[in-house]
Amino acid sequence: MVRRLPFGSAAVLAFAVLVALAVRVIPSYHSVITSSGVNFQDNDSWHHMRVAHNIAAHFPHQSGFDPYALFPGRDTQNTDPWDLFIATVAWLLGLGKPSDWLIDQVGAWLPAVLGALLPVPLFFLARRLFGDASARWTAIATAAIPGTLLWETHLGVPDHHVAECLLSVCAFALLCGAVEEGTAESGGRGGLSRNVVSGLLFGLCLCVRPAGIFVPATLAIAVLLEPVLAPFVVRALAIAGAVFLLVSTGSVWARYTWLTLAGCLSACLLAWALGTLWRRREWQEGFLQPAIGIAAVAAIVIVAALQPAVFSAMLQTVRRYLPSGQLTGQSYSVAELIPLWEIPRSGPSLLFETLGAVWLPALPVLLYGIYAILGSRRPAFVLCAIWGLVMTVAGVLQMRMWVYGGPALAVAAGVGCAWLMAALPGFRTAISLTTAALLLATSIPHVVTQSRHDGGPGSDWRAALAWLRRNTPEPMGDAGAWLRLWPALPPGQNFAYPPSAYSVLTWWDYGDWVNAIAHRMPSTNGTQKDADIVAAYLTATSPELAQKLRTRLSARYAVLNSDVTGKFWDTILQWANRDPRQFGAVVFASGPSGTRFPVRIFLPDYYRSIAVRMFNFDGRAIVAAPEVSVFTTQIMHTVGGPDLEALAAEQKFPSEERAREYIASNPGASMLLGSRDPMVSPVNVEELTGVTRVFTSPESAGPQTVKVFELKP
Repeated sequence: MVRRLPFGSAAVLAFAVLVALAVRVIPSYHSVITSSGVNFQDNDSWHHMRVAHNIAAHFPHQSGFDPYALFPGRDTQNTDPWDLFIATVAWLLGLGKPSDWLIDQVGAWLPAVLGALLPVPLFFLARRLFGDASARWTAIATAAIPGTLLWETHLGVPDHHVAECLLSVCAFALLCGAVEEGTAESGGRGGLSRNVVSGLLFGLCLCVRPAGIFVPATLAIAVLLEPVLAPFVVRALAIAGAVFLLVSTGSVWARYTWLTLAGCLSACLLAWALGTLWRRREWQEGFLQPAIGIAAVAAIVIVAALQPAVFSAMLQTVRRYLPSGQLTGQSYSVAELIPLWEIPRSGPSLLFETLGAVWLPALPVLLYGIYAILGSRRPAFVLCAIWGLVMTVAGVLQMRMWVYGGPALAVAAGVGCAWLMAALPGFRTAISLTTAALLLATSIPHVVTQSRHDGGPGSDWRAALAWLRRNTPEPMGDAGAWLRLWPALPPGQNFAYPPSAYSVLTWWDYGDWVNAIAHRMPSTNGTQKDADIVAAYLTATSPELAQKLRTRLSARYAVLNSDVTGKFWDTILQWANRDPRQFGAVVFASGPSGTRFPVRIFLPDYYRSIAVRMFNFDGRAIVAAPEVSVFTTQIMHTVGGPDLEALAAEQKFPSEERAREYIASNPGASMLLGSRDPMVSPVNVEELTGVTRVFTSPESAGPQTVKVFELKP
């Protein structure tokens, strides 16, 4: 029976939705909706919009391969319902003939509108399980959570994260409703329609993110701890598998999803069977969960034995993405892969920037959730507690998982605030207003700052990419090829590119911009495929090696900005598997008041690297500075901290030869020949042949200079 929604609760929910929409749109509006078009806010967004434009041109068909995504090699394009959804909305609004402008507007607004709807399913989930007061507080807590959840659901970020977030939340809320109805006095026969719809939504969530194997795994964990949940989870996962079958393709993650679904379904079916057997035989209940655990392990072992190669590859892939895995060093180039404790800031300020004040009232509720798992006889409580705990831990392990952990914390925060109000009934109105103000006031400043950040290509990049599109040869020999419908490639078959095809060498952060804006083929993109080869080229100190790498990448042009030789330089060294000490060092110098501050020293190989020779010096010969510095360093021990390399002295010499003679005469000392200025080399470097700068963005175009180079054999 559906309870009537009180006017006060409806008003609070409407207020939460309006706040959620406002914080996702107003701060970022002028940086996203510009006079030159929509400025999408990250590289993945440009990829999704490139696909959406292609679908709209051939609606409802989607290319199975994009020859412009990456060159050389194959870059498969999986059928993504999120891209189809963007194109469908634009197609309907455009009455079957959407303009490019309309498609871009739909792509810009959809994430903000869908993100603003998040308070609705969470409100009804909290209302069903915890009551009206918790539901109202949950809606308020959800409205303005900063960090990853805000970024992935705000204006101009049409990535699939907003879809997987809303789909998973709605599916979970419906599943909890099905459990509540199905385990009530109806004798387990209620909630079937909710159960079916939850399965459909879970299936769509997996279609949007095939890597979301943690979703069925979390549901299976809940079943192992509360066997009564088994029939509901089995139905949901079976339907999710059927939906995933309709749209999944042969991506590497799809086979992991199938394996996970098979293992989780097998474990849940065994739990269902054992639970039924236990009740009929009236066996001692204390032995049921150990029996289920043993059966679940056996099911996983059997599934792994049937597909050993896939199981092993899946474990290795999951291990790589954990904080201690192989991607830890390179993950600093992908902000969403960083674990919470690796963020440069620390302490409460980091938590407020990531989650606002939601974590404060949520923490005691999460701790209580452990008790609910162990002692509650209300299965939906157990399911909610496990979901909340798993998704919160996942958010701590990887920043992008806060799109799941944020909503879970919002529910916990809503329950915590309701507890507080119930514990202090004498001042309920004043405390309610104060708590609501604190929740919003501690979040909105971070929300405004983060939402206002412009992550899209600036006018400098747009100028360079526009020049690239107008002034470079069409790689496919036909400008219309960019919007052509390309069929999927048969397994194991490479695309037959024409002889005119070539790549544009740039760092992976900008690869999807090259595709979507310049209509050219990048040498790497957001998938980071071949990023190691590009990094090896940029950090090469031998022109001969660089030429071999350029040939391997089939690169005819390069597009670079100052980040490649500055902000991204350490990350590029990691991708190239280079020792940073070969190119530079950070030492600590003493300030006037005895404080220490870092000084970056650039070593000769920094100036010999291809990236620096191209971007900093346009390939010209580099003449050493008239005075060459030698830095003497020593190890400085700190109290309670790591040892630091301190700058003891800096001496200048009239030539590189004299400087090296001085270093050779002091064999026991730690000395570095280098420069503090990335534009002032301590060594001579010969001219870089085969590289010609053909475009430089004007100073009026933006704060950074973007250069285009032609690369010749």
